[in-house]
Amino acid sequence: MKTFTVRELDRQPKVVLDACDRDGAVQIRRRNGRTYTIRPDAGPDRITSIPDFRARVAKIFPRPIPAAQSRLVDKLLAGE
Repeated sequence: MKTFTVRELDRQPKVVLDACDRDGAVQIRRRNGRTYTIRPDAGPDRITSIPDFRARVAKIFPRPIPAAQSRLVDKLLAGE
């Protein structure tokens, strides 16, 4: 766990927070020697993986739309 000073947190918060994300936690040390630990939240707003959209589409539409049906839909959209 890396240790930063309050001054580094004030002047370079991005560096401190990036280290916190990378290492899981960082310590902040005050001049009087007290230390504080900062950890990132693992809440629902944090994206950890991307869903497999192609698999979901393949499950909903197992077969491709026939060309004749596709042409019919194109005509309906065009107002013919």
